[in-house]
Amino acid sequence: MQRKLLQAMLFWIGFSGTAAAGPQDALLIVAHGARQPEWNQRIFRLAEQVQWPGPVGVAFLMEAAPEHRLDTVAARLDAAGIERIIVLPLLVSSHSGHYEELRYYVGQRTEPPHHAHYQPLRTRARLVLAPAMDDHPIVTRILADQVRAVSTGPAGETLVLVAHGPNEDEENRIWLEHLRRHAERLQQQFRFRRIEVTTLRDDAPAPIRDAATEQLRKVVRRAAGDSRVLVVPVLISVGQIQKQIQERLKGLVYTMMETGLAEHPLAAEWIEQQASALQSAAAVRTR
Repeated sequence: MQRKLLQAMLFWIGFSGTAAAGPQDALLIVAHGARQPEWNQRIFRLAEQVQWPGPVGVAFLMEAAPEHRLDTVAARLDAAGIERIIVLPLLVSSHSGHYEELRYYVGQRTEPPHHAHYQPLRTRARLVLAPAMDDHPIVTRILADQVRAVSTGPAGETLVLVAHGPNEDEENRIWLEHLRRHAERLQQQFRFRRIEVTTLRDDAPAPIRDAATEQLRKVVRRAAGDSRVLVVPVLISVGQIQKQIQERLKGLVYTMMETGLAEHPLAAEWIEQQASALQSAAAVRTR
C-alpha cells in the first residue's frame, strides 16, 4: 500500500505554488518500463530527484501498471491546467523505434510505428517532445563515474561501451556515432589502451542479431589478448539486457559494470537541462 501511495504522489512531485500563480509547464518522464518491479522503481526514484516548478508524471511505454499508462498520466497532467506538457524520453537514443512511438503519440508523425501501443495523445495542453540522451555531455559524465568504479589502470585496459541498438542499419550507424563521441571524451579523461563501441541489436532479425553478437565477442576476445577488458553497458537501468550481454560473452574474460544511467544522480540534472532548454526555446518563439 505504501509503495502504491508513493507512486501516485510522483505525479505531483516538484509542484510548487498554487493555481493562482498561473499555468505552468508539466514534465512527463517516459521510460520503456520492465516486468521487473525494481527496474520501474529506479525510474520513480529518479523522478523524485528532479527539481521542476510544475507537476511531474512518470509513464511507461510498456504496460507496467495501468496507473502509469502514457495516456492516463498525460490526462492527469493536462487536468492541472498547464500550458505545455514536456515529454522527456528516458531513452538512450532519439534514433529508435521507441522514440518514433513518442513522435507519433505527440503528433510529430501521422503514421503509427508497427509497435505503437497507444493512440495519439489528446490534451488541451501543447505537447513538446525532448531529445533522448544521444551524445549529451552529462551522459558522458555518468559513464565516467561508472568507469571510475571498475578501472584500476586505464593504460592497460580496454573499455567496451555496449548499447542495445536499433534494427535499421542507418539508425545503428547513428547510435555508434554517439557512442564514439562518448568514447572520445572518456579517452581524453582516462587514456585507456583503447575504447571500443558496439551495439547488441537484440530486436533485429536473427542474421543481424547474430552478427552483432559475433562482433561483440570478437571485440572482447581480441582486447583480452593484451589488456584487461571493462564492459560498460550504456543502458537506462539494470535488467534483462545486462543478462543478455553476459550470455553472449560466455566463456570470455572481462569485468562488467552492472548499473544503469538512471541510477546516477546526474540523470536528474540531465532531465532538468533538457526540459529547461525546451521551455526556453518555447519562450523565445512566443515573444
